[in-house]
Amino acid sequence: MAPRKTTPVKAAKANNVPPCPRCQGTGWVTESVYAGRTRREVGEMDAICSRCMSTGIDPTPDRY
Repeated sequence: MAPRKTTPVKAAKANNVPPCPRCQGTGWVTESVYAGRTRREVGEMDAICSRCMSTGIDPTPDRY
């Protein structure tokens, strides 16, 4: 039987480390999508959190 996978939020809570402040521990954020010459906002899309790289754990808890 394959081992169970844990989500980043559960892993962060189990290790008592603070979750990433940008994505709140989910590993996903929404990014704005721009189009046109005037760069107007046309929508949003999901993206991987660039701060924690989708782990959900704050990489530098003592810095901020």
